[in-house]
Amino acid sequence: MIKGSHMSQLVITAVGSDRPGLVDAFTGYLHDAGANIADSRMINLRGQFAILILVESDDEDVIRKIANDAVDAGNEVGLEVRVAGDRKIEARMQGQPYRVKVFAMDQPGIVHRVTHLLHQNKVNIEELQTTLSAGSYSGTPLFTMNMLITIPRDVAVKQVRAELEKLCDELNCDVDVDAAV
Repeated sequence: MIKGSHMSQLVITAVGSDRPGLVDAFTGYLHDAGANIADSRMINLRGQFAILILVESDDEDVIRKIANDAVDAGNEVGLEVRVAGDRKIEARMQGQPYRVKVFAMDQPGIVHRVTHLLHQNKVNIEELQTTLSAGSYSGTPLFTMNMLITIPRDVAVKQVRAELEKLCDELNCDVDVDAAV
């Protein structure tokens, strides 16, 4: 439902114990209220289900009502809900999109050190996902981090890549940096 730039938007985050029907119940509430789900991410993290939704409507009253009622609606289905105020959601930062994949034997600090380096280079993280899995041969925990980043036009991609490779050498990680399509 794209009707131009006059859409009112709201970001909702919700977390609760996972169970069948949880997404149906909460998205049903949003639909019944008259909102459209524009963007969303939902995941079961070891029994806790997390929802991140951008809802929109061309009717400001719909968004206001959801902003006022979403916490109670979430409580009814077992979700702790937080609403980021009714405001215009800004577009992504301008620049060059890249996908970054970091993988290594698990160790504390990988996410922080990599994201700190990106921050120092004015790089914006658009998406970040991490997983921890058992190694296929050794059973040693393997850490994987996948990111979609935006490198500003005034920042040299070659420099960011070189700094990431140097850091990952220090952390004994592997890193891939590829242009996002």
